[in-house]
Amino acid sequence: MIFKILQLNMNANNYWDTIIPYLTSHNFDVINLQELTGKNTVSGNMKSKIDVFEELQKKISSRYNGELSINTRYSSDPKNSYMGNAIFYKKEFTVVEKKFLTLYNSKEPFPSEMTHYEGLGRTAMHLKLDIGAIEISFINAHLAWAKTPTEEMHQTKQGEIFLKFMKSISAPFVLCGDFNPDPDQPLVQKMNKLARNLTSEYHITNTLNPRTHRAKVLFPPGVAVDYIYISNDLKVKNFSVIEEDISDHLGLTAEIEI
Repeated sequence: MIFKILQLNMNANNYWDTIIPYLTSHNFDVINLQELTGKNTVSGNMKSKIDVFEELQKKISSRYNGELSINTRYSSDPKNSYMGNAIFYKKEFTVVEKKFLTLYNSKEPFPSEMTHYEGLGRTAMHLKLDIGAIEISFINAHLAWAKTPTEEMHQTKQGEIFLKFMKSISAPFVLCGDFNPDPDQPLVQKMNKLARNLTSEYHITNTLNPRTHRAKVLFPPGVAVDYIYISNDLKVKNFSVIEEDISDHLGLTAEIEI
């Protein structure tokens, strides 16, 4: 059996007019997204007037079910605002197990005017799905941010929590996410010992969109911060970078054989 997955940091609803046609015109089996935002979320370049998860559900609900993991609330609207991760999966799949892991808990709403994001809440989501032929785990993580792609202390601390969690996940599994540190950093290197890093295997050196990303100081040559990992018992049939401008990150897609 072969299934197709998408990994994308979607940057709130800033690319709504291009991402919706992209999602509705492609046939992914599992979609992993980061930086979904709630109504009245204001932070950095995110000024969301809609609940992105709810609106996505409306657009793709004919084919997909979805789960949302909320990382953070914001001072712009402590009740309705959020940033989070989501996994959408084909309706014919069944959830066998669901877990949400807190990596860092931001107890107070995050100040919307803040321009450094080390204090954002962070979570990871784990769904074990019965996809017909087998049960397989999908993990979606948006790990801690730092001012540079070089790993800092708070990233190491949260990363150790995440690594311990990943060691408890039985194969087969697929891990997707925006990790923020670049491939040479300790967290990524430790993760490489647990599973196959397809971003590195396919020699991807940049996953930030040079046409749309605000961090122009990183270009050229860019930096790889988005990853797809698979357990060693899975096979890769195809892996590619999505070049369309559907976010300020470049999406990753893979066809995986069980």
